[in-house]
Amino acid sequence: MRMKKPPSERARSANVTIRDVAAELDLSITTISRALNGYSDVGEATRERVAEAAARMGYRPNRNAQRLVTRRTRNIGWVQPDNERKFLDPHFVEVMAGVLRGARAGHYDIVLTSELAEGEVAAYERYVAENGVDGFILDLPREDDPRIAFLLSTGHPFVVHGREARAGRYGWVDVDNYGNFYKLARLMIANGRRRVAFINGDERYTYALHRRMGVVDAIADAGLPPDTLRLHNGVHPMGEAGYRLTELALADPDIDAILYSSILMAIEGQAAIRAVRGENHAIAVGTMDDRLAYVDLTPHAGRMTRVRSSLREAGRALVEELVRRCEDHIAPRGTLMASEFVLAEGMDGASLALPLPVETGARRPPV
Repeated sequence: MRMKKPPSERARSANVTIRDVAAELDLSITTISRALNGYSDVGEATRERVAEAAARMGYRPNRNAQRLVTRRTRNIGWVQPDNERKFLDPHFVEVMAGVLRGARAGHYDIVLTSELAEGEVAAYERYVAENGVDGFILDLPREDDPRIAFLLSTGHPFVVHGREARAGRYGWVDVDNYGNFYKLARLMIANGRRRVAFINGDERYTYALHRRMGVVDAIADAGLPPDTLRLHNGVHPMGEAGYRLTELALADPDIDAILYSSILMAIEGQAAIRAVRGENHAIAVGTMDDRLAYVDLTPHAGRMTRVRSSLREAGRALVEELVRRCEDHIAPRGTLMASEFVLAEGMDGASLALPLPVETGARRPPV
């Protein structure tokens, strides 16, 4: 008859197995496995007892064995375009920092890969067919995004950083791009500006498209003519064309306000404004501020109206929503991240307290 090791000797084992935990508690391996994997047929007292023993003995579950039993990998897939500039983009880095922290808190791993545009959907097909991940994070959605169409057809859990027309059918995390830029434009108009340049991002992506819709509708609702707005688009990632596009905008001598889709472009734009209009210029500036950790805004204090919202917190919220979908198997939900307006010196913010008109913008994206 095989003798059980004393508890102290088992606890000192270098590679504690599920058999060791079962022997320690005189329970079956099946009970230990089901307790550790959260099955409802195991009582709470037993579950706590098993968890305490596993932690005390240093037991670490075998991921491969767990996968066979639960059909779950505890992996989250994140497919990126094969674009070196994307991986150097501070906006992406901020989101990634939040995603990694959220994954660590939820005990998930991130499977990050890159694909050429023509192989984008095929990458999702491969992961779904192989059950390689429990769910996906998608970013930079486009209208009628083929990635979203494919994943909706499979029923595989996913969450989107942003929204498009089918937002009611999947989980998402976003800021109110439309509302924020409607308010920024209305603020400029309320403070007497009558010729607005908007230096936006790449309108192939819905975040930039929704921002332009907000600015256009705010100008229309104020009764101003369409040529009040001068639109200039950058490419994604944003931040490398702020100076050039600001120079281009200022070729119109009547421009008295500039809105930016990125704080990086706004900072570059400050130098261009000074070069073209001088230090004592009267240009009002408004910008999105994603709270990029490495950007020091001290030299620009009071010079720009900023809409602040944390991309890092958005990244964490993406993982929380996806984990909720993977583990609780309940309906997807949308999360609208908070935004805070920080006014430039001399700007009257009374218009920010006004609600958005209910019928504003027939094209306004769904919330």
